[in-house]
Amino acid sequence: MNSQALIRIIGVSHTYPGKGKTPPRQALKEIDLDIQSGEMIALLGPNGSGKSTLLRILTTALRAERGTVEIGGHDLLKEPRAVRRQLGVVFQKPALDRKMSVRENLVAAGQLYGMARRDIDARIIALLEGLKLRDRLDEKVEALSGGLARRVELAKALLPEPQVLILDEPTTGLDPISRQEFWHEVGNLRGEGTTVLVTTHILDEAAACDRVAIMHEGDLLECAPPEVLQQSIGRQVLALKGTDLHLLLGQIEEAFHIRGRLVDGVLRFSLEEPFSIDALLNQFSQSISDLSLSHPSLDDVFVHLTGHRLTVGGELAS
Repeated sequence: MNSQALIRIIGVSHTYPGKGKTPPRQALKEIDLDIQSGEMIALLGPNGSGKSTLLRILTTALRAERGTVEIGGHDLLKEPRAVRRQLGVVFQKPALDRKMSVRENLVAAGQLYGMARRDIDARIIALLEGLKLRDRLDEKVEALSGGLARRVELAKALLPEPQVLILDEPTTGLDPISRQEFWHEVGNLRGEGTTVLVTTHILDEAAACDRVAIMHEGDLLECAPPEVLQQSIGRQVLALKGTDLHLLLGQIEEAFHIRGRLVDGVLRFSLEEPFSIDALLNQFSQSISDLSLSHPSLDDVFVHLTGHRLTVGGELAS
């Protein structure tokens, strides 16, 4: 652990109590993570992996059962107000009043932050200029597209000039162009030195971050730059579909001395050494209906670590 890190998460665990016949669920299991100033970190995992629980703890919305968190040198439990002053948060669910104008939403948020009115007005103009929303100042939120409304949410989070920007599945429901525009604005903030922590199940969003923390069933399995994670599982990934895959898996492992696994109806092999596709097809072409050979992706890393694939909706593939 790095004592100079801007955010230090040490041994954080949390269990949700059971209700009726529902047993208790351990959402986080001894999480350790350091985040440096100016870094952009992705928490990558499916729904139920513990991402949102960890963010709720970091934003002081939930008290951890065990462990400690320090942000900017302040202990989260002992100095929650000092921690909150350093944070800007874009929640997964929209947090704007749709019947109010953009200006009214931001003024109300600034007042909740305890900002003086003259400072609020100046900050709103500066933010909306930077986010290309100046001409939307007096429009009601309900008249905005999803992408524009999300940018207003970003402006709201940035009002108090936070050191840390926390984004909880921020592009859920946005079309590809709106997603791209949102991340462009976040990239500008990174250039100004803002530390960004984002939860996502979208692989290309995670791949654009400095480091990716892979979470599954409450565990933080790995945290490293995306390219390091991808290189760690091999040079290439061979994926096969066909008939009687359990039998085919054993045959290929025996013939080529490589280890594979059957995941979501696909045989997957992480390859360290050059591999002959011709030799494979010479022996097993009648059993193979589809074949691909590619460089490892973050999805492949997740499969390698958990035995499951991530899906677009954030659920684990069966």
